[in-house]
Amino acid sequence: MFFRDVRNFGVNCAGDRNIDVALAAVIAFSAERMKGRWMGMPTKSDLDHCLDVTRRGKSNLWFVGRGLPARRRSMFASAYASMRVVDDYVDDEFLVLPVEERAQRRAGAHDRVSGWLSSMEAAVAGEVRAGGSGGLPDPRIVRAVSDCFAGADIGPGPWRHLARSMHRDIDEVPFRSWDDFVDYCEGATVAPASIFLYVVAADLEDAPQAGRKLPAAAPDCVRDMAIFCYLVHIARDILKDAAAGPALLTIPEDILQSHDLTRTELSVAAKEGTDRRLYGLVSDLVDRAADYRRRGEAWRDRLLPLLGLRERAAFSALMSVYGALHDRLSDDPGFALERDPKQREELRRAALTAANIQV
Repeated sequence: MFFRDVRNFGVNCAGDRNIDVALAAVIAFSAERMKGRWMGMPTKSDLDHCLDVTRRGKSNLWFVGRGLPARRRSMFASAYASMRVVDDYVDDEFLVLPVEERAQRRAGAHDRVSGWLSSMEAAVAGEVRAGGSGGLPDPRIVRAVSDCFAGADIGPGPWRHLARSMHRDIDEVPFRSWDDFVDYCEGATVAPASIFLYVVAADLEDAPQAGRKLPAAAPDCVRDMAIFCYLVHIARDILKDAAAGPALLTIPEDILQSHDLTRTELSVAAKEGTDRRLYGLVSDLVDRAADYRRRGEAWRDRLLPLLGLRERAAFSALMSVYGALHDRLSDDPGFALERDPKQREELRRAALTAANIQV
């Protein structure tokens, strides 16, 4: 469409006796039309960096995203990398510090997240703006997001939701209730899931547009699917996360109390691995996930006809992988408490393979 517009404009100018004037007019028109427009693909070096970031944890989203067509894969890689770096900073650099050092560095951590958000808000609008202190985010990620999403109708909402959850993590605000947990999920898991849905659904003839295609209830679909996947993820990794320390736990206190556990006791129990209360906690999380799964799968079935073949396969695969793990945990919650994680990884890879995702 863009090149057709330029061609037509040039034809209209061709009647000008001064060809230089006509050529200058076409160039000026081209530059104006490209402002804030989707450039489609980032440079290879920027994209390679985003791909390196997304593959670090070999998450299910990364495996599934690799099966998307090239342009959608670039969109997803850039957006997911932009979220991955801030989440990794908070989890792997800040929250692992000793208590006293976290207190000393808390203000600086907030500044880094705020700088990250400022850069990402600009990038989604098609601008490239330097990040905050500490190189967060990397300029290559900012450029890639700008190239992929300029002119898109996604808006900065997902990045803002994630920033809010990251600020909460930095402040170490306790999860008192299930409502606190669901609110936190808006940034921690719904935000990246909403970007994934956007990427697989957007029309790419011009700047990415999904608003006309997705139903008004799409946010509910994303929320149910994302929270289901997140609960399964928490149940699967409960030993690893709890053993790493209470600061990384997102299980609400009212759920822990119902199993006669505190965060500290959960961390101790995870290291010892013999506490029967862990079994009951995993079973509880799996049961709660079932309601979100039922609604999420119903939404999925409504959305699939709106997607292309490869996009449909990727979207279905994500739910299939978590569905297989949920089935296994439903049959035996103790599966999450196996000390050797090899069986859980084998199950995941089998589910990905069954969904025709290369591992």
